[in-house]
Amino acid sequence: MGPQASTYMYSTLIMLSQKYFGAKNNDDFPEIILHSIPIPDFISDSSKRELAFEMLRKAAIQLNNSNLLCLAITCNTVHVLLKDLQAISEAPFISIIDEVAKQVDKDKLKKVGLLATPSTVKYALYQKALASNQISVIIPSKKQQSYSEKIIKNVLRGKLLKLDTERLVFIANSLKRKGAEGIILGCTELPLIFPKKYSLPVYNSVKILAMALLQKNYKQNTI
Repeated sequence: MGPQASTYMYSTLIMLSQKYFGAKNNDDFPEIILHSIPIPDFISDSSKRELAFEMLRKAAIQLNNSNLLCLAITCNTVHVLLKDLQAISEAPFISIIDEVAKQVDKDKLKKVGLLATPSTVKYALYQKALASNQISVIIPSKKQQSYSEKIIKNVLRGKLLKLDTERLVFIANSLKRKGAEGIILGCTELPLIFPKKYSLPVYNSVKILAMALLQKNYKQNTI
């Protein structure tokens, strides 16, 4: 969900295949089916949740007919529906939330800042995933969450504004002052506008999910 983030995920899969798995020729790369689904904004408008789930359910069934190794959703917030989608899918879903949480735990961090949609924060997707390893999540203020949401919507509109990058860095800095040892980019639009270099470790949810998918692929199909 989010055509820009979907495109970024696809290009990241290609780049990581080359960089870490030695892909050089066409048959070295994994088979990738990119299904960009124009679901309605059911988070802001809960009356659209049933329609959104039905669209995702049909897509999952269709993709299962392709005999895939696994499925993934390139949207953090929509993982609120992941359990229900997994129930109707034979192919396993790789959770972007769980994969980021694994990486944070592997790096032995105890406090991380979260940049995400207000709904991802509200549903505590990362808070719950990280709590099992006694990792606390520092979240932005309500006002900062509102700014983040506007920035995400600008990215969806194709507007990558320097001012928005500066605002994100300002929010990240505030989380750092509160004790964050790393920053999670918990929305798949955010890596498109957050600076490539930052003073703390940055957990790019798209890149982490892409690496998890490739590790699963190449474990079965070693080059």
